Amino acid sequence: MTWRIRICLVLTLAAAAAVLLVFGVSLWTVLFALTMLACVAAIVWGYFTGLRPLPVPVGAVPETRGMTLNWMAPFYDRLAQRLGVGPAFRARTLAFARLRPGERVLDVGCGTGVLTRLAAKAVAPHGHAVGIDPAPDMIRLALSNSAEVRPMVDFKLAAIEDIPFPDANFDAAFASFMIHHLPPDLKRTGLREVHRVLKPGGRFVVVDLDQPANWLWWLLLWPMLFVASTAPHLRGQVPGYLRRAGFVSVESQARWRGLATFWTGEKPA
Repeated sequence: MTWRIRICLVLTLAAAAAVLLVFGVSLWTVLFALTMLACVAAIVWGYFTGLRPLPVPVGAVPETRGMTLNWMAPFYDRLAQRLGVGPAFRARTLAFARLRPGERVLDVGCGTGVLTRLAAKAVAPHGHAVGIDPAPDMIRLALSNSAEVRPMVDFKLAAIEDIPFPDANFDAAFASFMIHHLPPDLKRTGLREVHRVLKPGGRFVVVDLDQPANWLWWLLLWPMLFVASTAPHLRGQVPGYLRRAGFVSVESQARWRGLATFWTGEKPA
C-alpha cells in the first residue's frame, strides 16, 4: 500500500470520526460518515484489484501503469446506467464530436464498447469506429455485443500510451471517463498519442472529472487529491494537459452534475 493511500485512509477515518463528534450520532451523521468511508474503500479496492494479474481471453494484455477496470467488466454497464451514464449521456458525448458518415472514429478506453458502437452507427454506412482498452474482459464483452454493427466497428487490446495505429488515421476521437485513470506522465504521453493518430483538423472529445462545483462534492472527493491520477482533475488542470499535447480550440462545452466536464479540442489543420 502506497503512502498516499495510507494518508488517505487515516485522514478519512479522522474526518468521519470528527463528523460524529461534532454533530453527534444520528441516522444522518452515521450515513454521511459511512458514505465518506465507502468512497475511500472504493479507491483502495480499485487500487489493489488493479494489481492482480488479468485474464487474457483475447490476446496479450498490454502493459500499462494506468488503472484498468477489468474486474468491473461483468457489471460495468449496469453500474454506468445507475450513475447516469446512459443513452442520453452517450448521445450528448457523440453530439460534441460532430460525426459525419464515412469518418473514422477512435474510442480510447472504450470499456464494453457502448459509445464505440453508437459512433459506428453515426458514421455508417461507410465509416468505421475502433475501440481500444487495456482490460481484456472489457474487450471480450465489447466484441460479443457488437454483432449488429459489424463490420463497421472493431475492438483491440491496447493502452492509450501506445495506440497501434499510424499517424493521421482518425477523423475524431473520444475519451470518456478514462483520463483520470492515468498518472500525470501517462496523461501527457497518452494525449500526445491521440493527437498523433488524429488527422489534421481532427476533433477530440473528452469527458472526465473536473473541479467539483459545490462543497458537498468536495466533502466526498477530497481524498482523491492524494491520488496522483485524479488530483489534476480536481484542480481543474485537464485543459492544460490537452493544450500541451498539441490540441487547439480547447473549450469546456458543458458540465455534468457539478462533477465532470465535456471538453473539445482539435488537431491543428
